[in-house]
Amino acid sequence: MFNFDHISKLAKRLWLWLLRKDILIFLLFVGITSIFWWGRAMSSPRDVEIHVPVTYTGVSEQIVFEQTLPKIITLSVRDNGRQLRQIAHQHLNLHINLSSYLSKEEGTITLSADILRPRLQDLLPGSTTILQIEPETIESAYYIQQTKLVPVVVQSQVTIASQHQLDGDKRIVPNMVQIFGNQDAIDTIHYVMTDSIQVTNLRDSVRITTNLITPEGIRIHPKTVDVLWKAEPFTEKTFTIPVQVIDIPEGKHVRLFPQQVNVVVRVGISHFTEVQANDLQVICHYPKQQCSALPVEVLTNNPYITNIRISPSSVEYLIHF
Repeated sequence: MFNFDHISKLAKRLWLWLLRKDILIFLLFVGITSIFWWGRAMSSPRDVEIHVPVTYTGVSEQIVFEQTLPKIITLSVRDNGRQLRQIAHQHLNLHINLSSYLSKEEGTITLSADILRPRLQDLLPGSTTILQIEPETIESAYYIQQTKLVPVVVQSQVTIASQHQLDGDKRIVPNMVQIFGNQDAIDTIHYVMTDSIQVTNLRDSVRITTNLITPEGIRIHPKTVDVLWKAEPFTEKTFTIPVQVIDIPEGKHVRLFPQQVNVVVRVGISHFTEVQANDLQVICHYPKQQCSALPVEVLTNNPYITNIRISPSSVEYLIHF
């Protein structure tokens, strides 16, 4: 076990020894000197380099700059250490609205130091002096490209899991994109295609973000689209539907054998109650020439009905007047 009395005596002896050696006084002197030195350093002027991000607004997607506009402006500034420390913790950002410089079909924008300096100075404390700006001038020629809205075509290979089916068509977001280029180039483009997408064993929802293939000499906005597929388990539903004969000449009548057929449709589980017998119409055409049986067709506008089977697929008939 620890002997606390013994430890207390040792600590007391060490304290008295330090006092005799004047070490505490020396350490106190060093601490006070460091505080004065730090305070003097914080109040003395110094030169530092800071980097200011630049954000441009008022620029449409049709504008093309021949020279890349700088995204960072480097400033050499002078101030006391305290102010420079404060600047270092600020999130400086220079916002430049170019809309007033881009009023023509083509031209050159020029932002000289006389324009940039006061805007940058507004971001800094009043005591901070800007010594140098790099670049001193932002300059670039520009021109406006033609634009057109075109549809997106998806290149895909999708396999569905067993006992599942797609719930509706795929969705493309956005399904139309803007292309930019000279008039001759965009006149030849009627759609843009995605990169090839492969989806296997689809049994639920999947959303894939894919790049668009950019034709040569053309820009696209946006450059990516989202493609959504949804699959779900399916079941079958059976109805007994009367057969109707259409295109019967006036004065004639047709009797069918049988007069009803069984129609089996496939429907997704989530839409089971949305498929009813009145969504189906079973027809056959009046024969234009003598034949033994009339083929049966099923008509429907219900988008949730797929894979229709008919039994029997043809019916016998008797024509009488």
